[in-house]
Amino acid sequence: MKFGGNIKRRSGRFLALWISLFICVIMILPGTGSVPCKAEEIAGDGQAWEGDTIYCTALGDSIAKGYGGKGQEDLISYTQLIADQVAGETKIPTECEKFAKNGLDSLRLNSDILTMEEALSSLDRADIITLTIGANDLMQEFKHAAQEVLGTERKFLSVYDAFDALQEGVEGNPLLIVKILDVLNNWDYTIFEEQWMAAMDTITSHRKSTAQLVVTTIYNPVSQFELPGAMNGIVEDIICNMNQVMYEHAEDYDYRVVDLFDSEICEHTQEDGLHPDQEGQEVIAKLAIEKLDTGRFKGEPEKEIKEETAPKKAKQRKYSLWTILGPLPWIAMAILLGITAVFLFWIAKRKNTDLYRKRNKNKGKND
Repeated sequence: MKFGGNIKRRSGRFLALWISLFICVIMILPGTGSVPCKAEEIAGDGQAWEGDTIYCTALGDSIAKGYGGKGQEDLISYTQLIADQVAGETKIPTECEKFAKNGLDSLRLNSDILTMEEALSSLDRADIITLTIGANDLMQEFKHAAQEVLGTERKFLSVYDAFDALQEGVEGNPLLIVKILDVLNNWDYTIFEEQWMAAMDTITSHRKSTAQLVVTTIYNPVSQFELPGAMNGIVEDIICNMNQVMYEHAEDYDYRVVDLFDSEICEHTQEDGLHPDQEGQEVIAKLAIEKLDTGRFKGEPEKEIKEETAPKKAKQRKYSLWTILGPLPWIAMAILLGITAVFLFWIAKRKNTDLYRKRNKNKGKND
């Protein structure tokens, strides 16, 4: 019995030794045992953010791309500026992937970008998604309006080309501006809204539940042009109604709207008057970062984000020659008619005076 007891005690010691060695090896091996907390695992509200990189996916047109002008290098886009700022605030590396093209409108966003496997894969892992689209929809409509009004099948290369052609047409026929206004005033927003919702459906189907999505509204890209007051009013109405579409679906698709229409962006454009310069890109980034809750990546309590007031839908305007030409031409016409009337009255009075003298003279001779 004594002998058996010694064997049992020795077996217990050997077992304890092997367990101790096994635990030591486990602790030494890389990737096992206890490891220091990463930055993203520090949770202020009890919810840790998982991941070692913050992924940003940028969708849109030349503004999102950071277009720098013909023959120039692209600027640092607002999307990259956002990624850089988020990295600075959170101390977590960021990666920004851009799927943006010059001249992209909402139709091509759906057909060319949101059908790409690379773009969809990027959306699958994105933590921050930005979207800038719509300005080229307006430009395309402006060019189509110019074709219709001028009765030409000519393909305008740019909005400048279309605008120059319209100016030449109006110089030859000033009343042509009435037709321009009528075409623009009757633009159907249904197509844009359908494309917008189609894009949102695709993004939503690939978006993580924790991903933040911000969209930028359209500013007036033709405000720098010397458009007649009535035409500029129509353009602003169109932009207002397109922006209203974005606001209207914000709650349904859970995204934040960045208001560029009432911002100072038009004061920071390139020579073309359309695209933001580097300061303009920084303005957009500053406004967009206000709509993001970067504290999520640091485990901080949820940030309260101010919601912008949605613009009211612009009513279809009614135009007359008075509203198109303004009061000055009519005042000038009234003055001209007044002068003409005075002149005709003077001539008539002079004729009557001459006739009266002639009659008196003839009466004197007869006497």
